[in-house]
This record gives sequence, C-alpha cells and structure tokens, in this order.
Amino acid sequence: MLYKWRMVWEGRDINYFLGGQLGFALEAPGYTVRDYNYSLEGQVFSEKHLFDQITNFDYKRIAGEFAVPMFVIRGDHDCSAPTELAKKYLDSIIAPRKAFVTVPGVGHFAMFIKSDEFLKELVARVRPLAVRSK
Repeated sequence: MLYKWRMVWEGRDINYFLGGQLGFALEAPGYTVRDYNYSLEGQVFSEKHLFDQITNFDYKRIAGEFAVPMFVIRGDHDCSAPTELAKKYLDSIIAPRKAFVTVPGVGHFAMFIKSDEFLKELVARVRPLAVRSK
C-alpha cells in the first residue's frame, strides 16, 4: 500500500532524480558508467527486498549518541523514508546540534528536484559549522 502511494507522489520525480544522479556520476572523478549501472542495480534490488520492511522499522534500535551535528533535510512528501519515522529517529539521537528540515512540494529526491532549496538549507545550517571548525 505504501509503495502504491509512494509512486503517486514520487514517481513523477524519478526522471529528475535519474538525470541528476547521472550528471553527478559523470562529473565524479574515477566514477565510471559501470559504477553507475551497479548503483542502479543495487537500488532496484534494495527497493524490491527492503521497501516493505519500513513498516516494521524500529528507530530505537539504531539510536545513539553522535559527536557530530546531525541534520535531516528532506522532501515533505517523502514516502521512501516517511516523515514521522525520520523525525522520531532524529529526536531519539543525541548530537551537539541537530535539525529537521523539510523542502516543500517534493518527495525522496529533494536534493535533485529542488537542489537550490536543498543547497540553501545546507549553506544556512551546515556551512557555518564547517567554516568555524577550520
């Protein structure tokens, strides 16, 4: 059932994701077309065998303490990693700083579909910490 609705919200974005991912792959030093194909095969395999397990996901099993800041920046229509689970996970961890941010109007592929908004969040939240640590 979740998969059906996921495709309604996120299926329209798949072409942007694939194009963006291919663009990143072609620009990455040492990354080959074979690597890209392996990546796609792995994603298809993982989705086929793991997607339904999301309904049984227990965020408490992987909660913990982190010495680094933790940020979740995601689309507000993300069905691959449902908002409620992602928020509960972030709330359950201990980190020196953490933030939960949604990019409106997109699903799991927010980084590719609304890359300007995604980058704006990275610059506003993560960059100051990176610059300060130098």
